[in-house]
Amino acid sequence: MALRFILIFLFAFRMLNAQITCKGVLLDSLSKEPLEFANVGLLGKGLGSVSNEKGEFEFKVPDSLVKETLKISLIGYKSINLKVSDVQNGKRILLPPASIHLDEVQINPKKVKIKVLGNETTSKAVSGGFKSNLLGAEMGVRLNIKHPDTYLRILKFHINSNTLGKTPIFRVNVYAKGPDGMPGENILKQNIIIEPKDTVGLVEVDLKPYLIFVSEDVFVMLEWIKDLGDARGLYFSTKLVGSATYFRTTSQAKWEKVSPVGVGLHVEVGY
Repeated sequence: MALRFILIFLFAFRMLNAQITCKGVLLDSLSKEPLEFANVGLLGKGLGSVSNEKGEFEFKVPDSLVKETLKISLIGYKSINLKVSDVQNGKRILLPPASIHLDEVQINPKKVKIKVLGNETTSKAVSGGFKSNLLGAEMGVRLNIKHPDTYLRILKFHINSNTLGKTPIFRVNVYAKGPDGMPGENILKQNIIIEPKDTVGLVEVDLKPYLIFVSEDVFVMLEWIKDLGDARGLYFSTKLVGSATYFRTTSQAKWEKVSPVGVGLHVEVGY
């Protein structure tokens, strides 16, 4: 009788934890070229990934979530939503290019005032990093914008330690403030992919060529987009008491906030 109970229990446990593989290939709908670094994930569920150089993505999903919505997004393309149950067995998914309107930008020749926003630090005394090792994990800070037509000039952060044995690859994302005060829509018109020259040390990203002008608070994020090892082996300079850190564990996951610990991302802005 006891043995029968154990077998029934183990069978029930396996059934409760049954999973399917969400697997597909993302292609440009016009050129049929593979799309790298696209975000794929279940809305708000903490399950997702980022496509590789062949446009491929793959991750496990519990059976209980097969009817949930899977969102696929990439800067420069229209986002699409599918049911998890429809994305299996390497399904080919075509992403249509978006019509991007680039606003004309007029540079005022007057003397520019420079200010640093975010957590300015290169200290090794306190370190922080990504919450998870899942592709699409993000972390960053909110920039309090006080002047209209503020433009983002230079992003800086300091890598304290790196167990990857190689330089990481990140995407920089800039999000508008959503209705709930958390990151909302990505306002960038093109991808900003960065690969630091060194495995550790200060990283500076020139944002001026991207002409990012903002008049309200925005969130500047680093995203883990390529599997080069465990992202949790990356540690960044952090302020024990600073501007809050905002993060999510993978593509399309729910945003979270931790305070007062602030990851050391800061941006030089001009106005």
